[in-house]
Amino acid sequence: MKKFLSIIFLISNVCGANNLPDLGDFSSTVISARDENLISRQILYQVNQSGSIVRDVEIEDYLKNLGVKLINSSSVPGRNIKFFVVNDSSINAFAMLGDVIGVHSGLFLATNSESEFASVLSHEIAHITQRHIARFIVKQERVSIQNTLIMAAALLLSRSNPQLASGVMVGANAYSAQSSLNFTRENEKEADRIGIQVLDNAGFDVRASADFFKTLQKGNQFSTGASPAFLQTHPITSSRISDINDRLKDFPYIQRVDNPNFYFIKGKLRAFLGDKNTSKNILENNIRNKTYLNEAGERYGLAYAYLRNNELSNALLEINWLLKHFLNNPMIIQLHAEFLLKSGYKDKARGLFIKALQRYPTYQSFVFGLADYYIQASEAQKSINLLNAYTLRFYKNPYLYELLAKAYSMQGKKLLQYENLAESFYFKYDLQEAILQMNFAVSASDGNFYEKSRVEARLRQFQREREFYSGNQ
Repeated sequence: MKKFLSIIFLISNVCGANNLPDLGDFSSTVISARDENLISRQILYQVNQSGSIVRDVEIEDYLKNLGVKLINSSSVPGRNIKFFVVNDSSINAFAMLGDVIGVHSGLFLATNSESEFASVLSHEIAHITQRHIARFIVKQERVSIQNTLIMAAALLLSRSNPQLASGVMVGANAYSAQSSLNFTRENEKEADRIGIQVLDNAGFDVRASADFFKTLQKGNQFSTGASPAFLQTHPITSSRISDINDRLKDFPYIQRVDNPNFYFIKGKLRAFLGDKNTSKNILENNIRNKTYLNEAGERYGLAYAYLRNNELSNALLEINWLLKHFLNNPMIIQLHAEFLLKSGYKDKARGLFIKALQRYPTYQSFVFGLADYYIQASEAQKSINLLNAYTLRFYKNPYLYELLAKAYSMQGKKLLQYENLAESFYFKYDLQEAILQMNFAVSASDGNFYEKSRVEARLRQFQREREFYSGNQ
């Protein structure tokens, strides 16, 4: 699996091209919104270029929706914090400059409740709202934005990378950068205090903040290696735990029922992130021995594990159990539709998608699933009609434009194909490739006057944005 080692080299190459501004002495100059926006775009560009990001619409939606709920319960409601999931079994999450939060898949799997998981997100959100990274950088004698980008990228480096071991200089720089971004005890206490308040405002169980550290300590008892990654980047002391427990006394006890989708996400990650036979065996054993937190989540994961192993009859048994207990849950409906498609019942899958969209008209997986069905069935115009109806709602989702580009390609409409490819790259933060594809759209021989004017105007917008980020205005 590709790791994030390339991020250091790619960012170094970008910095070497002198198209990033040097912020000079941060001890006397604060980081501007423009600079943070630049850092955010560079980080997210590398994230989208990597092969270690979990690409799943339902998982992305769950994380984003939970994040928005917590942000709207903070002191900065409506703030545009970007989230992504790293395929990494270590227990970690990290906040970065530019309002970016990364979450390891291992954190999903390790947390025992949705409130535990939300407690970590609220803690990271607090690091951003209190500008802990920016405040750290301002205190340094001199840190350029190039070094800031490298420090940010170091947080994305996956652990146990054999290439990293051979790259002594790169390894040393990455270690130094990661160490530099570790938060102070004061930062951690502040993030704990604010995170607990955010958690309470959002209706979660605040005692999950303490429960999460118990989870970490319990997991560490069985480990002979390094401590969990979260403890390395978020050091915890007895005084910090005591401070958390003291704060929790001020909050009433809340008995909260978790969103079942939290456990479905855990099951889905167990099914897909790892060797398919090992994943299946683990899930089977958990159900057989009743060693699970949530039976439905475990059966949901096992159904996907059976699909992954082409054991369709076994998958159907688990799906039928889930349908009996969670008939109208959209994640179960999506699972059922994927089973029907893989089993060859394509017409039934189409009917299920159409019916599901009537009940859940804004559920992205149903929109993209039906659009992709139409493409596979050579019904390009139906796919185009469906996707265009959702363009305003899902306009930032690159997958929407990828599907539109496929459908227009089937019709031989070059201008529209390249235009949508350009938009797809743009929303994956690859501005250079977006400009290239939009140039192809401008040069296409087809397209009417309105379409040609639109792509020319969009190309100019991309070019102005490139100039802005290059500091050439």
